Amino acid sequence: MSAFNQAVFQVVFTGQLRPGVNAEQAARDFAAVFKIAEDKARRLILDQGEHILKHDVDDANAARYRDVLEEIGLEVRVEPAGTPLGGDRMDGAAADDELPPDWGGAAATGAAGAGAAAFDPADPYAPPQADLTPPMTDDDGPMTGPHAVPAGHGWLWIRDAYALFRARPRPWIGALATVYLINVAVSLVPMVGSLVSFVLGPIFGGGLMAGAGKLDRHGEARVSMVFDGFSARAGQLALVAVFYLVGILAVMLLAVLILVGGGVVSGAGLEALSANDPEAFAAAVAPTAIVLLVLVVMALMIPLIMAYWFAPALVMLEDMTAWEAMQASFHGCWKNIVPFLLYGLVLLVILIGFSIVAGLLVGVGAALAGSATGVLGFIAVLLLVPLLLAAAAIGVLTQYTGYRDIFRHAG
Repeated sequence: MSAFNQAVFQVVFTGQLRPGVNAEQAARDFAAVFKIAEDKARRLILDQGEHILKHDVDDANAARYRDVLEEIGLEVRVEPAGTPLGGDRMDGAAADDELPPDWGGAAATGAAGAGAAAFDPADPYAPPQADLTPPMTDDDGPMTGPHAVPAGHGWLWIRDAYALFRARPRPWIGALATVYLINVAVSLVPMVGSLVSFVLGPIFGGGLMAGAGKLDRHGEARVSMVFDGFSARAGQLALVAVFYLVGILAVMLLAVLILVGGGVVSGAGLEALSANDPEAFAAAVAPTAIVLLVLVVMALMIPLIMAYWFAPALVMLEDMTAWEAMQASFHGCWKNIVPFLLYGLVLLVILIGFSIVAGLLVGVGAALAGSATGVLGFIAVLLLVPLLLAAAAIGVLTQYTGYRDIFRHAG
């Protein structure tokens, strides 16, 4: 009978990394995906010994863990549960019930064999051989946030989002592509298309937050996660969009009232603005007034964006109402202004770098193509689409990792 016909299996890290994988990066990704301390993950990966990372699982779950670990860069194998590591068990090896309960029975299994390190209770940093990822539920207790986190966490949100994306890139690229295609199709509907697309935004966002939670907890991801928001929470998610839209209209009205009250915008300019005539508005208003209007709108929009940022995650994952979620989101962002500034700066640098590289690639290709510039440009755009979708997916995942840090893990 083959190993895969057995009832239960164990997932073993061979101590080796896949070709081209950086050990430090693999340790960071491992710690982020499986939510263990980085020093423990680094010790596990760098000691080059065999370790049982998951034991007593069925074939489907064993295959799932193997896929996640291989995405991170670890060389793993799946074998029948109880198979000794690197050889037979040592005589007198400790039984499972003699080990600390948090470590399960893998220490005894791995006590023998070349390169398999035994568990040392006196060493809290010893690389774990037992179940690093015990079965997780969707109930981690009540939310304890929002918490204030150190400034450097703004970078950690991006790093952890990349680690989650790297574990399951294809479903996330497919999910973001699905969202964009639906939005494009809906926006083509006359009169109401843009409004419907706006309302769908937080509903899709709620589905993506639920998908991020499943990836984080269980290592699972699927393209259809974008539709998970069309659930019992759809009404509250849509209400988030309504509140956000009302807020945008209020911001525009308040900005105009401030500028008109201050004599910056004349009656003719206000009339052109209400008629949605940009050329007439530009002719009636001084350039400095336009700049001032933009700055006022941006300043007023920041609190509104803060209220919206975590709202889909809080509605979907914490069962909050739309209003409660937007209040909590604002408070979470307000308590973490400095981390958000770092987060925004890092994203800006990444975006600028990506834009420069993409522009250079297209420009060089066009210069070499001569008369085929149009065709080459089209091909270049097609090649850039997956990269753009990947960047968008990581951006969405930063909303989840930020929510997780501020509302769940800190404190």
